[in-house]
Amino acid sequence: MTTTFFSTVRRSVLMAAVVGLAAISGVSGAQAQERRSPAIFGVVNTDRILQDSLAAKGVRLEREKFAQSYQTQIKDEEAKLRAEDQELSQQRSVMAPEVFQQRAAAFQTKLADFQNQVRDKQERLDFSFQQAMQEIGNTIISVSQEIAKQQGITAVAAHNQLLFFDPGMDITQPVLERLNQRLAAVKFQDPATLQAQQAQQGAPGAAGTPAAPAAAKAKAK
Repeated sequence: MTTTFFSTVRRSVLMAAVVGLAAISGVSGAQAQERRSPAIFGVVNTDRILQDSLAAKGVRLEREKFAQSYQTQIKDEEAKLRAEDQELSQQRSVMAPEVFQQRAAAFQTKLADFQNQVRDKQERLDFSFQQAMQEIGNTIISVSQEIAKQQGITAVAAHNQLLFFDPGMDITQPVLERLNQRLAAVKFQDPATLQAQQAQQGAPGAAGTPAAPAAAKAKAK
């Protein structure tokens, strides 16, 4: 019945935004053709930014704080369930069969409820993490556009989209520095209050984002 709560969170939502770096351009495609000037590319190491930026570090610390708290709660509840299971097994020989069946069924219901609670906590934490990282991803794109325009770059790509590139094309450092200035921290929503906050905003998916529980469960399927 051992439960590992701190699951690995996929960065699919964030990376979908970061992939947009490939489309960043200082001029439109039509304008580029009219000018007949070659594209000037820049490259951003998104992995480094997600590792070293102040905002991303803060988000990971918040996620770990909640995960550790949940892990403690889960271990305590597991211990209680394990003790109850052992007690039920020991008393089986002295119980009437129908009484044992009733208690066993009640225990299975309690165990299923516990597993659902663990799953819900995990999904909520994943959602909070993804929302915070999405904000960082959007800001990376915005900052990259600014740096590109300043340096006369007409297109920017994430480094992991390229087989190779000239190191002189790398604009990661100025992007990282401006990101730290622009977004030193990101609000990490308390996973336990996500549903209430969504309701207070008027409707699921307010501000273009899906309601936490529904989005998390849909993704799990």
